[in-house]
Amino acid sequence: MLKILRRMSIKNKVKMLSFFPLVFIISMSLYIDIGLYNKESELVNVKEIINLNEKISLLLHETQKERGSSAGFIGSSGLKFKDTLISQRELTNKNIEEFKKIISQIPVESYPENGKTIMDKALKELANIQSVRADIDGLKIDAKKAIAYYTDLNSTLLSFVALTSTIAKSESSTKNIIAYYNFLMAKERAGIERAVGSNAFATKTFASGMYVKYLGLVNEQKIFFDAFFMYAGDNQTFFNEKVSNPVIQEVQKMRELLLSYGENKDVVLDVDSTVWYNKMTEKINILKQIDDYLAQNLLLEIEKEISSEKNLMYFMIFASASIVILTIYFVAFFNSSIGRGIDKIYAGIEQFMRYLNREINELEYIDLNTKGELGKLATMVNSNIDRINGDLEKDLLCVGEASITLDKFEKGYYSCRVRSVAANPQVQTLAKTVNKMLDTQQRINSDILRVLGEYTNYNYMNTISNNGIQGELKKLVDGINSLGEAITSMLIENKNNGETLLNGSNQLTHNVDELNKASNDAAARLEETAAAVEEITGNIVNSTQNVIKMSNYANELTISASQGEKLANQTVNSMDDINSQVSAINEAISVIDQIAFQTNILSLNAAVEAATAGEAGKGFAVVAAEVRNLASRSAEAANEIKAIVANATSKSNQGKEIAGEMIKGYSNLNDNISSTLSLIKDVENSAKEQKIAMEQIADAINSLDKQTQVNANIANQTNDIASETSILASNVVTAVNSKQFRGK
Repeated sequence: MLKILRRMSIKNKVKMLSFFPLVFIISMSLYIDIGLYNKESELVNVKEIINLNEKISLLLHETQKERGSSAGFIGSSGLKFKDTLISQRELTNKNIEEFKKIISQIPVESYPENGKTIMDKALKELANIQSVRADIDGLKIDAKKAIAYYTDLNSTLLSFVALTSTIAKSESSTKNIIAYYNFLMAKERAGIERAVGSNAFATKTFASGMYVKYLGLVNEQKIFFDAFFMYAGDNQTFFNEKVSNPVIQEVQKMRELLLSYGENKDVVLDVDSTVWYNKMTEKINILKQIDDYLAQNLLLEIEKEISSEKNLMYFMIFASASIVILTIYFVAFFNSSIGRGIDKIYAGIEQFMRYLNREINELEYIDLNTKGELGKLATMVNSNIDRINGDLEKDLLCVGEASITLDKFEKGYYSCRVRSVAANPQVQTLAKTVNKMLDTQQRINSDILRVLGEYTNYNYMNTISNNGIQGELKKLVDGINSLGEAITSMLIENKNNGETLLNGSNQLTHNVDELNKASNDAAARLEETAAAVEEITGNIVNSTQNVIKMSNYANELTISASQGEKLANQTVNSMDDINSQVSAINEAISVIDQIAFQTNILSLNAAVEAATAGEAGKGFAVVAAEVRNLASRSAEAANEIKAIVANATSKSNQGKEIAGEMIKGYSNLNDNISSTLSLIKDVENSAKEQKIAMEQIADAINSLDKQTQVNANIANQTNDIASETSILASNVVTAVNSKQFRGK
């Protein structure tokens, strides 16, 4: 680059110098214009994101209504909100499709930081909406979980709106976006309040934890509305006009009823859930009107900023173009004026040079009528032409002798000198410089030869003095001195490295010995550990076998208990049969008793008839008396049998009760045996797992033992290497100490 500049004419240099300011002005203009264009493009991107926020707001409004109707549907066990829920889902689906459509049209680079991540999360949650709806329709999900799903979805969408404030390009836009975000957060809390209230009025009570949640929703709405008022500005007037609607007061009365539940659990939530839902929907629709108003104002402000940036960009383009045109005109004018003067001076100097070179015999003075620097330069050249011409002969003689001296210097003769005196001080200075150069070169050559001779004898103690030396010769002297210093540094470093290597190899040998001892100790301990593990494994195997035997005994006991329970049941059945037979005997005894009673009556009648018959009836009287006696004995025998049967019935009932207790005992025994079998099974499984674990431990110990042996072999190899390294380090130190250098 410097060579090009040296070869360039003065006129071209002036043009180049004027070119840089021109380029700078053009570059600054382009920079400003491009910056304004980029800012306008960024505002357009912000507008697209604001439009996306508006779509998000519409989707939020519909999901909020779907959340409220879903909560009411669940709270009423599907008796209410069925038709409302169907129509609302259609509106939600429509806004979901519009939301997906607009995000597909916005490039990812337009999103604020982390915006793409949030949007992907929102789309993933929207993909699960059909599954949640199915659970709501089947009443497979409680109101709390249903509300949580829609709340999480809306929270994700609102978090994207919050990021929008980070890409706003003005303080006013940032404040409006923050106000808009806080308003949406308050509106979202109102939507959750609608859902929680719908569920509470539908069930006539608050579910577990829902009252605290409701109280938090009311407080959060106040906090977000207060934050909205801080940044709302003129939008607060429109807000106050809308919230003056009577429906806000009606909702407030129902809200106070819900809030009073926390102070008195006996409060009856006797408001119809559909009335609450409809009134809250009216309130939220009013908030939606405010939402639309805020979004529209935000878009209008962004459009104003875009229009302002466009106007500023067009003005700057016009201004920069005008400046560039004027700059080009003045640069062209000045270049033309300076160029003519330079051409005349160049022509005069060229003529003078031709005269000096004896190409012409006469000189013409430079004719330049100007009072500027170029005019002064032309006058100075003209005044010096005559004086230079007189001194030229002396200068040529001195230059010629200097040329001869330098020719001898080139051939290696340093004793020759320039003797002539020039008229021109510069030429005389040149002669003195040549003589001084020859003196210095002669001295430096002697020092160089002396030091290099010492270097060949491995003596690096001496250096060459560089006093009064500059330029390439100084670089040569410094290079030789640097060479000596580099060799000295290398020798010192080699000595230090050799000593360090010697010490390290000794330490390495010591460490390897310790490693060998540790490896041998570890191998011995590993063998002991392996023997202990093998013994433990054998004990675990024996325990496992005993557990299996216990399990077999328990199974046999279970079979015996089952058989005993079966026999007890059969005993109960037999006792029931005995009771049935005893009942039949009692019936028969009653018949016998009646027959005995009737027989006794008949015998009495027969005795009366025999007495009436006189002598003829005496024989019949005896028979009647015997019949009466037989009837009496039959009655006594029947009573005795009845007593025996009653005792047998009592014993049978006792036996039945005992058999019942036996059945209960066998049942409890079976339960205990089952529990015991379960415990034995768990112990058996644990024993098997312990066996497997111990086998794995044994394998690991064996692997570790092998690795320890490998480490011992490596340590032996390392010891050999350390010994060889120690010998090598000792040789390096000995070789370095044989040299002569500073710092030894």
